[in-house]
Amino acid sequence: MASLTGRNNTTEIVSPAGNLEKLKVAVNYGADVVYFGGEQLNLRMKTGNFSHEDIHQGIRYAHSHNARVIFLLNSYLHEDQVDNARQYIKDLSEYNFDGIMVSDPGMIMLLRESGMDIPLHLSTQMSTLNHLSISFWQQMGIQRVVLAREVTLDEIKKIRDHTDADIETFIHGALCVSYSGRCLLSRYLSGRDANQGSCSHPCRWRYSLVEEKRPGNHMDIIEHANGTEILSSKDLCLIEKVPAFMQAGVNAFKIEGRMKSLYYTANTTRIYSHAVQTVHDGVDYNRWLGFWKNELDLISHRPYTDDLFNEFGDNAFTGLPYVKKVLFLGYRVTGEEPSQEVIIKVFNPIYKGETIDAIFPINGHEIIDGELIVENIWDDEKSVDMAQPGREYLIGFDRPVNPHAILRRRLQDNGSTT
Repeated sequence: MASLTGRNNTTEIVSPAGNLEKLKVAVNYGADVVYFGGEQLNLRMKTGNFSHEDIHQGIRYAHSHNARVIFLLNSYLHEDQVDNARQYIKDLSEYNFDGIMVSDPGMIMLLRESGMDIPLHLSTQMSTLNHLSISFWQQMGIQRVVLAREVTLDEIKKIRDHTDADIETFIHGALCVSYSGRCLLSRYLSGRDANQGSCSHPCRWRYSLVEEKRPGNHMDIIEHANGTEILSSKDLCLIEKVPAFMQAGVNAFKIEGRMKSLYYTANTTRIYSHAVQTVHDGVDYNRWLGFWKNELDLISHRPYTDDLFNEFGDNAFTGLPYVKKVLFLGYRVTGEEPSQEVIIKVFNPIYKGETIDAIFPINGHEIIDGELIVENIWDDEKSVDMAQPGREYLIGFDRPVNPHAILRRRLQDNGSTT
């Protein structure tokens, strides 16, 4: 089977696209592949998702920038959903997807029935743990398998010795306390089925302890100042292990996070893309490791782990505070040349006179991130002191700003929040 590797003929970066805006940012920041779902039958039904017009625009934008698109049909089908799924697949037949991600064997049958000639990728939800399972799925027409998150690096090496299938593995993002993400807790506690894309994330809720005979006497379970997540896993971060996973034969690294921010999508994509390029170019990996780790720490996250099986080592559970060290402010929306006056779409307030950070796509091995001073803010040619969220402003800076700039403010206390 031919490998499906990306732009640089090496391990590719597969980035989340929660909506069309995030898709464009992911592509601009180095994604080889973007993955997204439509308005039905995917496992993130609470995110923005893509209308039919969004799908058209997303495919055009990705393909025009030499990136591929994977469409998600990865929810599990109940019997009363089969006819609707059949019709939805028919509606999708006009699109030039580069692959479709599935979980349910029934969905594979419907795609075969439709005659769509598109590569099929198997979701991590199917818990593929060994080469025999991969062989089975290849016989079912699967070209790429996203391995279960429970698969170790040593197991990947052994799997690669026995298969020529494309292997994709998660490299960064939220983990789930359930097995390969197949969770019933949300449905039990809130009536929202995680396996239908409607998870209410009860593992992140705050809990209290109640004694059986004293139902009104609630005792908080204090793990840190802002509460506790007694079921909550750490977040995955494999930046230190990228070379080892590439050497093991992984074809693609997947970043979790369709429901996370545009800033998260941009910064994780550019960091892992640069890391892969560094290995591919034979550049000293340790030269950049400190920069990458610092940038990933500047993304809102729970404490990181690179070991799903041994998150806490020999220590007991001590709580998982949410780390937030910067605030995403906005990004440059138009223009292909550096300019001191640029249009910024604002997500959090930007103030005249303040100093903020800007990050940019990484071209080659050149980092052009740096500080900017906000010198002027114009609202319909009127000078104002603050740019408000949800709008676009012309903002003047103390130096030229390159295309695709993303702006952030470092938080003073660098504290942990929930």
